[in-house]
Amino acid sequence: MGDRCEIAHGTFIWRMIPAYTRDTLKRVVKHPRGYLRDSGLLHALLRIPDGDALLSHPQMGPSWEGMVTEEMIRQLNALGIANQYANYRTGGGAEVDLVLEGSFGRVAVEIKHTSAMSGRDLRGLRDYVAAYKARLGVVVNNDVVPRLYEDRIVGVPFTHL
Repeated sequence: MGDRCEIAHGTFIWRMIPAYTRDTLKRVVKHPRGYLRDSGLLHALLRIPDGDALLSHPQMGPSWEGMVTEEMIRQLNALGIANQYANYRTGGGAEVDLVLEGSFGRVAVEIKHTSAMSGRDLRGLRDYVAAYKARLGVVVNNDVVPRLYEDRIVGVPFTHL
């Protein structure tokens, strides 16, 4: 399976997100994640006819996560900002969707399709920011305005990227 993912990644149809393994303090899951880079192609392959059907489809969350991840990486690359990216998961279930590192430092990103976040939703992000001394934790969601959730954790609406 790994070779097929690497071949797909080389075609620019698939984006492989490696597992975060640097500076690990906890037991991390060392499996990469991946996304079809074109969410329209994904929706066509899943035969999702329109936006309403997408909202109720079981792949809505992964589709949203892949689209936001791809957009963030593309924008950094378009600006000429060198970066490395990874996903972070521990055996205990803590997760951060995207860890970006570059001249800007280390930034942890949680991607949610919802517009509201609870303290429980922020737990994995909060723990990662504290344990790995990330410069910032960012929640990308469908809120209408940017928010400061906690010290070093901000919410940024997708429309503001």
